[in-house]
Amino acid sequence: MSHPLDKSPERIAAMFDDIAPHYDFLNHFLSLNIDKCWRRTLTRRIARRHPASILDVATGTGDLAIALHRRTAAAVTGIDISEGMLNIAKRKTQNLARRTAKPPNPQKGNCPLPGAFVPPLEIRGRFNWLLASAEAMPFLDGSFDAVTVAFGVRNIDNLAAGLQEMYRVLKPAGVVAVLEFSTPTAFPVKQAYRFYFHYVLPAIGRLFSKHRTAYRYLPASADAFPTGDTFVKQLQQAGFTDVQSKRLSWGIAMLYEGVKRKASR
Repeated sequence: MSHPLDKSPERIAAMFDDIAPHYDFLNHFLSLNIDKCWRRTLTRRIARRHPASILDVATGTGDLAIALHRRTAAAVTGIDISEGMLNIAKRKTQNLARRTAKPPNPQKGNCPLPGAFVPPLEIRGRFNWLLASAEAMPFLDGSFDAVTVAFGVRNIDNLAAGLQEMYRVLKPAGVVAVLEFSTPTAFPVKQAYRFYFHYVLPAIGRLFSKHRTAYRYLPASADAFPTGDTFVKQLQQAGFTDVQSKRLSWGIAMLYEGVKRKASR
């Protein structure tokens, strides 16, 4: 008999604190860098709406938040319950600022005008990193043009409360975009994926992270997550309209989008 996953904030925060130093390497290595393609798909969709402010929920080490800002120049706020993950996100943006603070060498042909120096988007805009829960966000109603979550929504203990909070902090006509794991249905992708996800990935993850349970939790939480039409209905129940889903990489991941209703006159 299966037992419900323990997704208490204390347990999830402690687990991600433990694996934070190895998270980025394993994330890209175990996905064969396909996760970067999935994030690019999400950032392109968000960029079409020209948001000025974005909230990235369960931001982790900040990869999606940084990619969103590079693409849109929006101010990005990232929240997470893991202080260890947020510390890495903060260091990334600090390192970006240090690397790009030096003016380019005109002899290399990368200076747009003689004597001109335009810093890249990642240091021209604003990043805010906050230790906060998706179920109780410290923001006023209608604070953001877009809300994103990449592979973190399945870790929210009370999913309905988390989705309602995302709806609350969005401006009217704002968009939510959620990337999450799914399960392929076509042979032989389904069989190969399940073997890799449930046996190979946990073994490699445990070897490099030295954490006994974190990379067993990943496939277990993905299996328990309500994918496809079930999650679409949950987004609709939270109030989102025009909800749609898109299968990525033969259904290994799904991209969900929804819109907050415009304020009635």
